[in-house]
Amino acid sequence: MKRLQYRRRGGPDVLEWAEVDEPAPGPKEIVVEVRAASINPTDIKMRTGELGVANMFEPSPRGMGLDFAGVVRAVGRDVSAFVTGDAVTGLTAPRSRSFADLVKVGADKVRRIPDGMDFAAASTLPMGAATAAKVAAKYLTPRDGRADHRVAVLGAGGGIGLYAVQFARDAGALVTAVAGGAAADTLGSFGLDAVLDYRTQSLAGSGRRYDAVVDLSATYTYGDVEAALTANGRFHTMTPGPGHLWDLATKRRARPAFAIADADGLDRAIAAVGAKRLLADVGATFAMRDAIEVLRDFESGRLKAVGKVVLTRP
Repeated sequence: MKRLQYRRRGGPDVLEWAEVDEPAPGPKEIVVEVRAASINPTDIKMRTGELGVANMFEPSPRGMGLDFAGVVRAVGRDVSAFVTGDAVTGLTAPRSRSFADLVKVGADKVRRIPDGMDFAAASTLPMGAATAAKVAAKYLTPRDGRADHRVAVLGAGGGIGLYAVQFARDAGALVTAVAGGAAADTLGSFGLDAVLDYRTQSLAGSGRRYDAVVDLSATYTYGDVEAALTANGRFHTMTPGPGHLWDLATKRRARPAFAIADADGLDRAIAAVGAKRLLADVGATFAMRDAIEVLRDFESGRLKAVGKVVLTRP
């Protein structure tokens, strides 16, 4: 089988397609024929080394692809929840990533694809939607049944943001989404309280005050949103960098946001899709065989899409 892999840290130039042995499932594992896998910034940062020790102990050569959708090819002897031919989606394991023909995973990390959902859309659930479900539950959900809980999501046009605003809306929050360009049109169809174009509008200028502001874009600082917070409102940044450290250390209303995709988040996402309360947005699809070129364009900023970019196989 073919697998995309790398032997040293770096940009897309360190990637190579390699022929490797097909995996065999362990007792509690399944092997899935990959039909779609989404591109995740976290995966790229692991390859470039931006996340430090995040995958230090993953054996080299390392693969790419943190989530997938596909068809079960083989099941381990202790697996009863799936049979060959099932359409599934899930999270990968360190030793078997999804930019490949086949992926081997623990059966507990996999779920059946909701009825009527295609593989490309399903591949965006394990990382994008599952992470968004955790973000919404921890930072955007009204407390004590409040009907006037107002929140804002910065970077709402990305792969997590498009899902986070929907989860927050369904939790009862009054949601303002901040994004730019074509993302505003998509967000405008979600029934939110407001959609702001960051190029011409600001939270402070909107006249609203927010109980929680979550930045998914790594673009904003506490000073950018302080005037738009309520007296007890908080600013949470998903990817804190050097520019955030002073605020996080000295401002009681500035906090990091921690959310990790897991099976619980995936269950919430699949339930929301099944109830027709969550719309999946695939921004663009490309053939898996072109992954290196697609990643080069994605990482350089030449490839822009509203929603997740997905690599597909026939």
